[in-house]
Amino acid sequence: MKLSKYLVVGGIAVSAMLSTSSCVGDLNVEPDDPNTITKISSKADMESLFGALYYDLLTGDGLSVSDGGAGSYMRCHFNLQEITADECFISDKWNDPGYTVLNFNTWGNDNEWIYAAYSRENHLAKLASVFISDLHTYGPQWYTDEEIKQMDAEARTLRGFANYCLIDLFGRGPWVDENSETGAVPETCDRATLFERTVADLKANVPNMIPAAQQSYGRLSREAGYMLLAKLYLNAEVYTGTPMWKECADALKNVVGTGLELAPEYKYLFCASNDKYVGNGEIVWGIPQKIGFTETWGGTTYLTCGAWMEADGDDTPLAEQLKKLNNHGTPWSGLRIRPELSKALNGDPRRLLYEGDYQEAIPDLASYKENSCGYMLIKYTNTTEDDYYNENHTGDTYNNGTQVSDTDYPLFRLADAYLMLAECQLHGIECDGFTYFNKVRERVGLDPIAAPTASEILKERQCELYMEGHRRSDLIRFKLYTGTAYLWSWKGGEYTGAGIADTRALYPIPYQYIATIGQNPGY
Repeated sequence: MKLSKYLVVGGIAVSAMLSTSSCVGDLNVEPDDPNTITKISSKADMESLFGALYYDLLTGDGLSVSDGGAGSYMRCHFNLQEITADECFISDKWNDPGYTVLNFNTWGNDNEWIYAAYSRENHLAKLASVFISDLHTYGPQWYTDEEIKQMDAEARTLRGFANYCLIDLFGRGPWVDENSETGAVPETCDRATLFERTVADLKANVPNMIPAAQQSYGRLSREAGYMLLAKLYLNAEVYTGTPMWKECADALKNVVGTGLELAPEYKYLFCASNDKYVGNGEIVWGIPQKIGFTETWGGTTYLTCGAWMEADGDDTPLAEQLKKLNNHGTPWSGLRIRPELSKALNGDPRRLLYEGDYQEAIPDLASYKENSCGYMLIKYTNTTEDDYYNENHTGDTYNNGTQVSDTDYPLFRLADAYLMLAECQLHGIECDGFTYFNKVRERVGLDPIAAPTASEILKERQCELYMEGHRRSDLIRFKLYTGTAYLWSWKGGEYTGAGIADTRALYPIPYQYIATIGQNPGY
């Protein structure tokens, strides 16, 4: 079965039908609008419902947040992984709700980003479960048994991704599946139970997914499913108290041994033509973002416009690129790089930061000025691989005159799989992980490290994967996130850094859900 290249667009038509209350006790997906179709009566309805699962990663529909982009899956999860760690912050210039406490690790249960993330996880898990039920009820009219098996596995993997985020960020929540009774309050599970059930479901169904070489653009492949399993195993000791390094390596063998290859040039993985690497390339799973098809104020629009500022007073190629890019819309001037990331990238070819007249340190967020605190992120760009520095651009109509990004967001990359294997070898698993580790370094011209230490693996992960939504989880796994073992600027609300309680390795359950779910310790 082949669906539209931009399958996710199909979800737009049914998003209103499925964007119901985010309360976990409400599994009723009847819409508020009585004129909206609620029954599956055609193959087109079935495929629109399928597309809605992917659209749920882009939309901010149905959430009470400060703006539409704030509710998108990628944006709120990026914030909870990156702003709360040592890679970036949002300047006080924005004065938007909820950012300062993320910058300072002083959040409470009323933070809108935490609410949005928890809501999106529960919503996606619910949509996927409804789809699975409807697929087996109505699907046999239009699909073969093999097609149903493949679509079922794909939906389960999307649900597994939602549960993985729930396990990683919150550690407790509802278990919703295709057998959940509509209108009933789902069972609340602890972290270990959510992990066990999610892993069991993925293990049973990922083998049924379509391989990357045969899958349509924008959809999950078998390799992406195994990457998700590997991510769960990678953090198993954090989630359950029991390490699962062999299981992690075994899952990754189903990714690295399938013909996928690293892209030849690092920076091209984050530009507007990076869709060529999505799916059957280095970006094992990416969230499509395309003008006219999958537009969002979250996604990579947040990582381009959100980070850009004017680059006056400099005639370097990067400055010229920024000047031309900024012609198509007003830069938002919000996201800034913490000095710890800048220092880690010193001398590294992957350093895609713009310094200009800014300063590396961020001593005073309250009196932030445009030419002051924090370097600019230019890892994500709207230029294409064949004109990366935008040298052929003229006028002010680049990108159709809009601010919306054309760059897909990389959720899982092959380079990450290679570095995960190195971590497995570090923990005694025979998997040739150090060889894979050095393939990542070789791509950017760095010398090999014969037997990398834990600190060298963690640094390599930061230099390779910075600003891709992994940093908080990595620091927790390496026991450097809470406490005082590692301090970064503004950790704990102090400029030089302060220890934070171990309970902050999990986020609080948002107050909207406490009556049903309960609360995590320390909040």
